[in-house]
Amino acid sequence: MNSRERVRKALNFQEPDRLPIDIGGSVETTITVDAYCELANYLGIDIAYPKVYDQFQMLPTIEGTMLDYFHTDVIQLENYIMRWGLRNTDWKIWETQKGNKVLMSGDFNREPDEKGFHYIKNSQGKILASMPPSSLYFDRYDVNDFKGEVNFMDPDEWKQSLPLYSEEELKILEKRAKFLYENTEYSIFGAFSKGSLFSNELWAGNSISDWLCALVTEQDYAKAITQVTAERALENLELYLQAVGKYIDTLVISTSDFGTQKGELFSPNTFRDIYMPSYKKINDYVHKHSNAKTFYHCCGSIMNLIESFIECGVDALNPVQTSANNMDPKVLKEKFGGRITFWGGGVNTQSVLPFGTPEEVREDVKKNIEIFAPGGGFIFNPIHNIQYGVPPQNIEAMVKAALDFGKYPIVGAK
Repeated sequence: MNSRERVRKALNFQEPDRLPIDIGGSVETTITVDAYCELANYLGIDIAYPKVYDQFQMLPTIEGTMLDYFHTDVIQLENYIMRWGLRNTDWKIWETQKGNKVLMSGDFNREPDEKGFHYIKNSQGKILASMPPSSLYFDRYDVNDFKGEVNFMDPDEWKQSLPLYSEEELKILEKRAKFLYENTEYSIFGAFSKGSLFSNELWAGNSISDWLCALVTEQDYAKAITQVTAERALENLELYLQAVGKYIDTLVISTSDFGTQKGELFSPNTFRDIYMPSYKKINDYVHKHSNAKTFYHCCGSIMNLIESFIECGVDALNPVQTSANNMDPKVLKEKFGGRITFWGGGVNTQSVLPFGTPEEVREDVKKNIEIFAPGGGFIFNPIHNIQYGVPPQNIEAMVKAALDFGKYPIVGAK
C-alpha cells in the first residue's frame, strides 16, 4: 500500500496496513528549521541549505532522505507566496540565530537594524513582522495591541482588501501539484490560504482582543465580516480547485485557534451563530467540487466546539491538543471517532517530547496510538510543530514508536 492509498483509507475510517504519518505535510504538522538542522546533524544526513518556505514560523521544506527518515505519507503543495507577500523564489543564504545557514526568499531583507532586529515589510515600507535578536521566529508587528474599541471597517472594503490568486500563482501551483501527483506516491496536502477563514484575517484591522470583544458586543458586525471573508474564500476556492483540485487529498480551510489551555475562547453558541454558516458554505463547496477532505487546525481546549465542526462538514481536526483541559483522548475517540479524523495528538509536545526521556516518548506514542488508531480516522502527528530544543533522541524515539506500534491491527488496543 502506498502513502496516498494509506492516507485515503484512514480519512475514510478504514484501517490501512499501517498508521499514516505526517511530519512536514503542512505548516501545522512539521518541524522548525533549527530543530530540523539539529536533527539532520545528529543523524548524519546532509540537507545542504534548507529552504525556509514559511518565514513566520521558520519552517523548512523537508526533502529527500529526511522525508524517508520520517516515513511521512503526506507532502505539502507549498504556496508560491506564503505570508506577508514574500515570494518563494530567488533564494538567498541567511544565517539563523542558532548559526544554521538556510535559504530565505529573495524578497526578504537579510540585514538587521542597529539593534539587531530583523523586519519584514510590505511594498510601502510598513513593518509587518519582526524578529528580535534572541528570537528564532518572526512575530506579527503591532497586531495584538489592545485598543479597547472596535475598528468598524466597512465589510465590502474589507472583502476587497483580501487578495485573489493571481494567474502566475495558479500556474505554479498547478505545475507543482501535477508533478507531485505523477512522480510521487505521497498524499498531497493543499495549503489553500488566500481569503480563507484565518483568524488574523477575520480581525479586519482589529487586535485579537478587540475582535473577541466584538464577538460579544458587536455581533452583527462580526457576522458581516465573517460572511464577506467567506465570500472571498469561495472566490479563491473556485480558482484553487480548478487548478489543483484533482491532485490533492486534503485542503486546509482554517487555522483559527478557538481554545486556550483551559477552555474555549467563546461559547459554542457564538461559534454556531457567527462562524458556522460560513464554515459550512466552504466545506460544502469543497465537497461538491472536489474529492478533497477538509482540514481544520484549532488549538487548545475545544471539546465543546467539535460537534459543531462535524456539523459544518469538517473532515479532519488538528492538532488534537490532548494536553489541554477537557481533551482526554479516550473521551475524544468515544464521542467523535468515526465522524472526524484526528490529525495529531500522537505525542505531547508541551511536556513529554521536549522534556521526557526517549522511553517516556515511546510510551506516550504507544498509548495514543492504541486509543486513536483503531478503525482508522487517525493520522499520526505530534501536537503541533516540533520546536528547537527538542532532543533529537526524542524525535528518533517518536518516529520509531509510530512505526512499531502503528501496524494494523493495533496490538493492545481496547
